[in-house]
Amino acid sequence: MSEQSRRPAEPPRDVLAMWERTRSLGKRIDGVDERLEALEGFNLPDVVADLALTVKKLTDKPEAQKFAVWDWSTFNPQQQAQAWELLLDWTMNTFRVRYPRSFTEMLGYSKGAVSCWHLHPDMVESLTGLMAAWNWAFRDPESGPLRVAEWLGRWLPDGVRQGQFILATCKLEPNKVDQYGRPDPYAGHKDPMENKRTDPPVDLLQHIHMLKTGEVPA
Repeated sequence: MSEQSRRPAEPPRDVLAMWERTRSLGKRIDGVDERLEALEGFNLPDVVADLALTVKKLTDKPEAQKFAVWDWSTFNPQQQAQAWELLLDWTMNTFRVRYPRSFTEMLGYSKGAVSCWHLHPDMVESLTGLMAAWNWAFRDPESGPLRVAEWLGRWLPDGVRQGQFILATCKLEPNKVDQYGRPDPYAGHKDPMENKRTDPPVDLLQHIHMLKTGEVPA
């Protein structure tokens, strides 16, 4: 037997090529495994979740600032004090400074240096509403020129008209004194509840009773 016949037969070339590709693929898989093991130490799922949340916050439309509606009748003394401070701050530092003519006409200062506007609950409510509308027009991030124009052309003139109506019967004489001889800066103030009937009309109560029970008053 010849020397050449004793050698093992070489695999076909296509088999050798497949072995080479398989060995190369195995090396690549080993490399992927190593990278995955390294990433596991970084807690990748949590990192991806945090990144998704950050992207969502950046792309979400910001929520508009919401302004609370005041109901003075429900305020306790501490809440009333805080509300008065906020209202006075806006009235004196924004309303009086930026809209002096409207401030004067609405709050009764066109008649003199003293006004009793703060003694009228309906005036306080009207001024509170005007302040809230101003915040809606000038402080809301979603506001625009139309809101500002609406406040200037609608709510401000309406507030002035309401104020003039509320104070129409008050004729202050700040140089007067009270019955004890003390200075009375609010002499002439017309108490909004003075000489006002506070009991509901009897016929209205009877009508309500009839609606509830079906009984016709005798």
